[in-house]
Amino acid sequence: PFLAFTRSAFVARKPNYAQPDWLGVGLAFGTSAALWAFLIKQHNEDVMEYERRQKEGHHKCTGCS
Repeated sequence: PFLAFTRSAFVARKPNYAQPDWLGVGLAFGTSAALWAFLIKQHNEDVMEYERRQKEGHHKCTGCS
């Protein structure tokens, strides 16, 4: 008797290719672009930090260590 009132949270239906889910498409591409931008920015910062540390390691001062 109680099963008659239950509904599934997932409903199967045919995808409508004539009307794409533009919100979903925009979110997917926007998220991907944001992640790539973050990764490229982080990589550039890491390269600059690596080069800065390389320069510090090659100075001629003997009193630092």
